[in-house]
Amino acid sequence: MWRRVLLVLVVYSTIVVAGLALPLAMTLGRERMQRFGENRLAAAAYFADLAAREGDSPVPELQEALQRYHDLYGEAVIVVGRDGTPRAAAGVPTGSGEIGDAVAEALRNQRTRVPDLITPWSPAQVLVAVPVGTGTQVEGAVVLAASTAAARTEITRAWALIAAGAVALLALASAIAVALSRWTVRPLTELAERATSLRRRVRDRVPPDPVADDGPRTRRRYAGPQEVRRLAATFDAMARDVDAATDAQRRLVADSAHALRNPLAALRMRLDTLGMVLPESSSAAHRKATVEVDRLTGIVNDLLALASAESRAETDAAGHTVELGPVIAERVEFWAAACADAGITVTVDVPHGVLAVLSERDLTQILDIVLGNTVKYAGAGTHAEITAEHLGGEVGLVVRDDGRGVPAADLPNLSARFFRAANTVGQGTGLGLAIARALVERAGGDFDVGAAPSGGLRVQIRLPGPARTTLSS
Repeated sequence: MWRRVLLVLVVYSTIVVAGLALPLAMTLGRERMQRFGENRLAAAAYFADLAAREGDSPVPELQEALQRYHDLYGEAVIVVGRDGTPRAAAGVPTGSGEIGDAVAEALRNQRTRVPDLITPWSPAQVLVAVPVGTGTQVEGAVVLAASTAAARTEITRAWALIAAGAVALLALASAIAVALSRWTVRPLTELAERATSLRRRVRDRVPPDPVADDGPRTRRRYAGPQEVRRLAATFDAMARDVDAATDAQRRLVADSAHALRNPLAALRMRLDTLGMVLPESSSAAHRKATVEVDRLTGIVNDLLALASAESRAETDAAGHTVELGPVIAERVEFWAAACADAGITVTVDVPHGVLAVLSERDLTQILDIVLGNTVKYAGAGTHAEITAEHLGGEVGLVVRDDGRGVPAADLPNLSARFFRAANTVGQGTGLGLAIARALVERAGGDFDVGAAPSGGLRVQIRLPGPARTTLSS
């Protein structure tokens, strides 16, 4: 990629340098040609004025003036009469057709146009023809063969100096372009190297999965510069390794929790059996041990539920559609006795026919988690409200209460694993809302916990509706 950036910068620098050097060279060529033309036209006009004063007869003074000019500048000059007969000449070769043509133009009262630009490859001489006489009366002509050698030498030196300066400036710009291109591409290269290093660390820490490694892989063809292709390939490989590591972590949690269930159940049974023969003095310690075992069992069950909710093997929610109203009414009825004992009232406002793409089992588990938290932590005298509505192609489910709530600083972390708010009372694992969020996200929805306007908690769930699923398919 840096080569492409370098090429762009070098091309741009070349255009800029050429845009500065070429106009400067053209300006110098025109200025030098203007001075050259003015000098030669002035000399030809002087000879024409001298010839006009002397009349038609040859005069020694005119010949002497032409000869002095030829000896001084080495340029041929000729003065002819009205009929084209030479009156005076110096250094003019015989039989020159170009001079004859210039004389003919001057006798027609036409002045020779001097070129606008002098270049190193301009002609060796320029013919300057001036008519003799005033107005429309042409009495002869003066033709001067002006040499461009001095002007071409001068402009060659000037252009060589400009070219050398342009090359030096372009070399400096190229060096700067190399540094800039490498500096521009360096973050991308370093990112690719860090991604490669991270991938190596992940692969070193996570054992290979024979099931995943033996699966079919499609080799992608990446477009763009080499650095971008390398970064894209490394990123995709790293993403696969991270997914494999995440799946391995979930399997480890699920397998560990599953392996702990049987020992904990056996331990609970032995504690119950032991409690029947313990003396009254040991009953308090027995109850504490039983509570701790029940707590560990709850954590294990929640870990299994979380691993199941996050497992990609159970992403079959898209194949189920559930009506929210009946399920919500059934779970509210189930929790009615617990709510009454806790001093909590619950109202439901769910219109008929609100459908969501979610399994009934997952919706039941989500409602149990939310209502269970309300019963445990909202406090007596709390009123909870459950509402649901269609939101375009989605369904919105909101559970809000006016209970004690949680500190504002704890709100962003309520759905994190093992997190419990600072004002939480009672026991819990801190996994309930994390499980609910995983179930919602597995179905393609959004889960958010925030503060309710009345001061309690607001759990807002957005689930895909049948209409959005139909459109996406």
